[in-house]
Amino acid sequence: MDPQRTASMADEEEKARQSFKEMKSIFQKASPRWWKKDFKSYVDKFIAEQIEWKEVLTVIPCRDEEEGEERKCICLHGL
Repeated sequence: MDPQRTASMADEEEKARQSFKEMKSIFQKASPRWWKKDFKSYVDKFIAEQIEWKEVLTVIPCRDEEEGEERKCICLHGL
């Protein structure tokens, strides 16, 4: 178990897991032959969005440098 993992991180992970599960089901029903390719595109888009958030968090300066660094680390760890 990750010692830096918070309850909100666990909630976000569960939301993402449910979203992927639902999308997989939708893709399997809508396109039985091509669902893997479509689902992979959905996953790739999600990963790209997470990478963009990481880049934003590492570029934006924090107001209070000491608190900001801690908050930034928690946010990055959550991604």
